Amino acid sequence: MATLLPTLNQIRQRLFGQSFGWTGVEVGCHTINMAQVRRIEDRWVLAAVWSIKHPKTNSNDAANTSSSRNENFGWLSKEAIFEHGLAPTLKSLEKLNSLFQGHYCAATLTDSMIDYRELDLPLIEPTESKAMVRSEIALDLECELEELSIDSWDLPQTNPRAGTACFGAVSIKRAAALMIASDLLRAGFECQTLDAIPCAMARSTAMIVSDESTSTLAIDIGYGQATITLVKAGIPVLSRGVRSLGLVTLLDQIATSFDLSWADAQTLVFQSPNDFKAKPNGFASPLQQQVIAFLHAIANEINKTAQYVSRSHRSATPNQVLLMGAGGEIPFLNQAIEERVGLPTQTWAIDLSENLFGSQPIATYAIAAGLSALAWELM
Repeated sequence: MATLLPTLNQIRQRLFGQSFGWTGVEVGCHTINMAQVRRIEDRWVLAAVWSIKHPKTNSNDAANTSSSRNENFGWLSKEAIFEHGLAPTLKSLEKLNSLFQGHYCAATLTDSMIDYRELDLPLIEPTESKAMVRSEIALDLECELEELSIDSWDLPQTNPRAGTACFGAVSIKRAAALMIASDLLRAGFECQTLDAIPCAMARSTAMIVSDESTSTLAIDIGYGQATITLVKAGIPVLSRGVRSLGLVTLLDQIATSFDLSWADAQTLVFQSPNDFKAKPNGFASPLQQQVIAFLHAIANEINKTAQYVSRSHRSATPNQVLLMGAGGEIPFLNQAIEERVGLPTQTWAIDLSENLFGSQPIATYAIAAGLSALAWELM
């Protein structure tokens, strides 16, 4: 069946002007988010989505706390994923293959499980640059080259006058990559590539920002950390992870203040009708105060990043902010961020297929959707 699908997709595209991407798989510490997009002429459409929570655990490493409030909150640490794999979480996927077209997938691991970095190196011949990048990463990680899977690309910050070249690079231990791919294969998905979060964010951004001259600060607010990536012309110009802005930090603060479990705290944050924007009279409920403080912290990190970019990469000074990830679904988040940073702010969203109805947490699937779009880039 897998060998026939490309042909079927080509037929669909010829007859109806549309085709399906791969299944995008975003592996986080709390959930695995899956999405598949399709193209209808020049439009992106979210065709299928699914989320799977990791098994409940009594581990406290989710937020470096000894609190028992997270004992029923599904969580797998980076170390647990690399040691034991994803097989327990992926058991149910074998029954879900009919949701997605085809068996090819593209995957990423969040919370810095796939290393992303930018390197400034001496300007040398292009044929030698990839070898230098690989050597630098292996030296820094204290690994043999054969132990790592590494990919790199040129970044626009390269400055020939100064004799320096700038590269973006991703790396992961080969054994870990093969284990993740094997777990996905057993669940019915043939992994074509492992990508890093900043690269997937850049693709997700390019899906809704068509103007290549526009610089966008994309913010993925995940459970373990927030990732801030500057995207221009579909390329991640720079990226940084902020662990203190992971959703578990906010959930733990609310759970501690109100003596709740993390699951109940999450319900309050995402389903509360409260407006988390600052009130003209300065009054805010205790819950609002917690969330507003979290929003202030996000805004501060955005402002710091924007100031750094304006000093170091003026040609990429951000024109707007794009919110994605589970935290992007916090009510009124886009308005609150826009008020605090002074840049137009929107939440990631594309059209939904007719089979997706009701209220969908679309921004949650932004990363997986960007991975799905890799099909057109790598086919």
